[in-house]
Amino acid sequence: MKVINHQNQFDKIRMLAALGVIISHHFSLTGTQGPFWLENRWLNWAFMGGVSVMAFLCISGYLVTQSWCREPRFFPYLWKRFVRIWPGMLGSVSICVFVFGLIFTALPTGEFLQSPQTRRFFLSNLTLVIDYNALPGVFLDQPVPLVMNGVYWTIPMEFMCYLVLGALGVLGVLRIPLLVNALALAYIAGFLVFANYDFTGQIRHWIEYPAFFIAGSWLALHNDWFQRNARRIMTFAVPLLLIVYFFTPLTATARFFLLPVLIVHIGNLPARDSWFTRLGDPSFGIYLYGFPIAQSVIAVFPHLNFWLSLALTIALSIAAGYASWMLIESRALRYKRLFARKQPASRLGQPDAR
Repeated sequence: MKVINHQNQFDKIRMLAALGVIISHHFSLTGTQGPFWLENRWLNWAFMGGVSVMAFLCISGYLVTQSWCREPRFFPYLWKRFVRIWPGMLGSVSICVFVFGLIFTALPTGEFLQSPQTRRFFLSNLTLVIDYNALPGVFLDQPVPLVMNGVYWTIPMEFMCYLVLGALGVLGVLRIPLLVNALALAYIAGFLVFANYDFTGQIRHWIEYPAFFIAGSWLALHNDWFQRNARRIMTFAVPLLLIVYFFTPLTATARFFLLPVLIVHIGNLPARDSWFTRLGDPSFGIYLYGFPIAQSVIAVFPHLNFWLSLALTIALSIAAGYASWMLIESRALRYKRLFARKQPASRLGQPDAR
């Protein structure tokens, strides 16, 4: 399997996806109706965040599967996933409780810190398998009261995908193309038939989003084939899927087949070394801090114009994302190979995504 070049576009895509989540949430957090050009079935402000999370899952499935294939051992694999996510989560949860929480709660400090709800918020989110988004007494007069961080719910879902992928690797399933193809096809077919919005009229995130992770993982396992045929796929399959997306009711179905191939293809395009690549990857921090920063901006400036409020939220979230990367995440990643076997020099320096 051909590994991807370290100089690629995935960090940029993740950053755009994190900003998409912030933009999507800002309408509901401010109680603002989206403009008419963001109210159609193709470009919908309310679903922009969902599509952004789909992009995250595609990239994660693709890169994490490559990480497993480079070193197919469960404990080192799980350790790399842990150090990529948990330190950033620890920083985010701590800031939410001890900075945003203490500033914006209506409760006395002692009562807030001793509240079972505060303890549950702190401990549950750090397990990576249980999420809890509310803190007592915060943002009471806002359109979305009590909710400190509304993005945490996706972390357990992504971590479960990591665990399932690692279990399949340990069982040897990933080394048997016929079996892994059959399992991926069975899950995707089940999603498309029984949990697809086009047919059910309901969005079932815990079934849909893992399907995007699986799509990214499948492309990683067939990376040689995909890279050889990427130009043909972009030339013939992508225009066909765009026609289905814009001119038929099957928008969710077309999006599922379109998004993974577009993201993986664009993500693998080479990137020049620049100040952006040298600064690191702030996307996870932007994603984690965008929601509480938005709530805080709205609390401090309740009458601020929507677009100015959004611009301020984005600027502060980008700053927080870079701070998280430089002060916490990048330092933790120094230990990602703590339990790894020595690799050939040609394989060193390859990226590991969350």
